[in-house]
Amino acid sequence: MDGHFLFSVIYKDEITYNLVGAAVEVLGIEASKILELFGEWFLDFCQESGYDRILQVLGGTLRDFISNLDALHDHLASAYPGMHAPSFRVSDRADGTLILHYYSSREGLEYIVIGLIRAVARKLLNTEISVEIVKQKQGQGDDVQFAIREIRCGEDSNHCNTKQTTAVRPAKELYSLSLEPKISPATFCQFFPFHLMFDRSMTILQCGDSLSRIIKSINSQVTVPEVFEIVRPRMEFTSESLLAHINTVFVLTTRPGYVQPPNSTDVNNNYVSTSLRLKGQILLLEESDNLLFLCSPSVSNLDDLRENGLYLSDIPLHDATRNLILLSEQYQEDHLLTKELEILTDRLRQTHRDLAEEKELTDQLLYTILPPSVAQELRHKRPIEAEKFELVTVLFTGIVNFESICQNSEPVEIVQLLNNIYTEFDILTDPQINDVYKVETVGDKYMAVSGLPERNTWHARSLCHVALDMIESVKEVKHRGGKIQLRIGVHSGEVVAGVVGHKTPRYCLFGNTVNLTSRMETTGVPGKVCVSATTYRCLQKFVSRHPIFLFEKREAVLMKGRDEPMVTYVLNWHPRYPRKALIRRPHHAPLLGGLTFGRAKGPL
Repeated sequence: MDGHFLFSVIYKDEITYNLVGAAVEVLGIEASKILELFGEWFLDFCQESGYDRILQVLGGTLRDFISNLDALHDHLASAYPGMHAPSFRVSDRADGTLILHYYSSREGLEYIVIGLIRAVARKLLNTEISVEIVKQKQGQGDDVQFAIREIRCGEDSNHCNTKQTTAVRPAKELYSLSLEPKISPATFCQFFPFHLMFDRSMTILQCGDSLSRIIKSINSQVTVPEVFEIVRPRMEFTSESLLAHINTVFVLTTRPGYVQPPNSTDVNNNYVSTSLRLKGQILLLEESDNLLFLCSPSVSNLDDLRENGLYLSDIPLHDATRNLILLSEQYQEDHLLTKELEILTDRLRQTHRDLAEEKELTDQLLYTILPPSVAQELRHKRPIEAEKFELVTVLFTGIVNFESICQNSEPVEIVQLLNNIYTEFDILTDPQINDVYKVETVGDKYMAVSGLPERNTWHARSLCHVALDMIESVKEVKHRGGKIQLRIGVHSGEVVAGVVGHKTPRYCLFGNTVNLTSRMETTGVPGKVCVSATTYRCLQKFVSRHPIFLFEKREAVLMKGRDEPMVTYVLNWHPRYPRKALIRRPHHAPLLGGLTFGRAKGPL
């Protein structure tokens, strides 16, 4: 999904590996170091996410903390469906080194554990430790082992003791208690409906009433490993291993086929037996040398309860599992709503980004229709007043014998021809290159202007450069085997410019200068650029003078709207200079020799 990472969505490990790989490339740090830093940061993230209080009371020593971490992971796995939490188990060496056994189906993330355990010891237990990998995972289901050694313990820390903090009843008290039975097995099975009693050979001797009802053949002298498999902690399922981790929370699950189908009318013949999870602790009954597994069903909601053939009445009143099931049901509803809200929020962010992109495209389109400064005013809904410009230069182009070409061509050919020509012209009239603004195209007429809406003094030079480039650009254009020729007229003078229309606004020019420029084109010389006397005088000024301009005076031309014939000039490209399009936006600093250097190479 695009956008931010979502808290409630499970992502593939491939994304994690790709992020780490990218960090290695950019930062030049080893992947193992990055994962260790991630482990340290992950503790801060968990504390900021609302788990700070439970982490602070999870254990008084690092050993107890890790032992109870497994139980917390099991709880979170029921709260977050689809979560595959790792499993932790601790053991001791003779030299006092703590061995952490790490079980996970996810490969290559063991260095996160190093950073995480270091951060827990330093930030929660005020202890500095060293953590190193002493055994790598050999195969599926195997563990990674870490050796944990204490380096320094804070002076104000009460957590340096690595031994278990569970209180043990003195032996003399045990002998002072009466050995006579205080409760019958039947009553015990009724009060504790979820329990297993078994001997050191793992043979089941007794079980609670609810387990007897829902698990097949549990009362027929079977062993615990025959009916159950151990989920947490990951270890060998023997009585010796259980006694070695007596203070650990155990999670067992029934093997396939042992759970009775629920007694319900909506169960069909295709019913698939589910597995019942039991979570609790194992006690050693020293009087009988038996082991007692006091547990509760580990169900996350009412549906799990029903699928296992259980009822709320099966759970004793003193067992908090009743409340946990109801709270979990509400939590999962809230979690689902939170997830949907988070997804909708992310979609809203993506929609906002898409809207911004569309807005940018709309602005770009608007800037192609109107000058950027005018478009900006229009976007802010500010009125655009018509503006008078005392001196600008206007250009008109026309295709020679265009009416004859239209009569002898298909409409599609005419459209393609004009598109090819005008695409080249649009590149030349880019305001970012030549200080020229394209006004409009009507048929074979192409109109451009320089000197507005941003005023400049070099408008005549910029537009004449573009006019010469236009003549050159169409020399290679052919239509039905024949060459295409242009007539171009250029005139300078006063115009009034403004936005016309509301639904489809256009930036239009008005004034006699526009009319005279159009007539300069219609009375022009095929294949040439004709400029008026006004434009010629502008090109003789210091700011617009350029050595590539070569003028040839024409005979006076009588034009409509003028009492006297107009003096015009044919503008050519001086043969001493190469004919190529240049970037001609001028710098304002004049240099020796009367030339002005532009941003392009060479003098302008």
